[in-house]
Amino acid sequence: MMEMLQKGGWLMVPIGICLILTLAITIERLVNLRFSRYLDTELMEKIRGYLGRGEFEGALQVCRSKNIMFNRLMETAINYRELEAAELRQLLEDQSRQEADVLERFLTILRTIATIAPLLGLLGTVAGMIKVFQTLNVAGMSQAHNLSGGISEALITTAAGMSVAIPTIVLHSYFERRATIIMLRMEKRIIELLLLLRSHDAVSS
Repeated sequence: MMEMLQKGGWLMVPIGICLILTLAITIERLVNLRFSRYLDTELMEKIRGYLGRGEFEGALQVCRSKNIMFNRLMETAINYRELEAAELRQLLEDQSRQEADVLERFLTILRTIATIAPLLGLLGTVAGMIKVFQTLNVAGMSQAHNLSGGISEALITTAAGMSVAIPTIVLHSYFERRATIIMLRMEKRIIELLLLLRSHDAVSS
């Protein structure tokens, strides 16, 4: 393995850094991109119960008991419940976009790695072929066995770059889809509670 890395040349270093970053981000996203970190089902049911009884202060206390995304959004909805429906929806959409940054954390880095890793491999290919032609110019075809170093460098870096890029693309798509699903599931539950909130306000008035 070490021999292969050495034959690949110095461009194996940035490719290796890309691999380490991908692994680190993958572990971080698997840990933090879980639905339970953004919505607590038990607390949501408590909020639903308070809203159903028109006890807004009780619902706010539940929202403030745990600092997670769903609770923050619902706290905003309850505090500004007297706004027109369109204004409240716009307010929540704006806050949701800001909150979504947490869901999409490090995905830009994954996308960048997926782009530059094969380019680094291609650069290694070019560097290796330059060595090949330099050897040909200096030694001629009689020293063809000296070409192996440049050719191996070209092939190894290309393979390494693609080996990093392909799983990174898959992981980026997976985490992006997972973030979208989490956001959609939260929005669905927020809409349900907003309808409950609005219906209670209509009855109260």
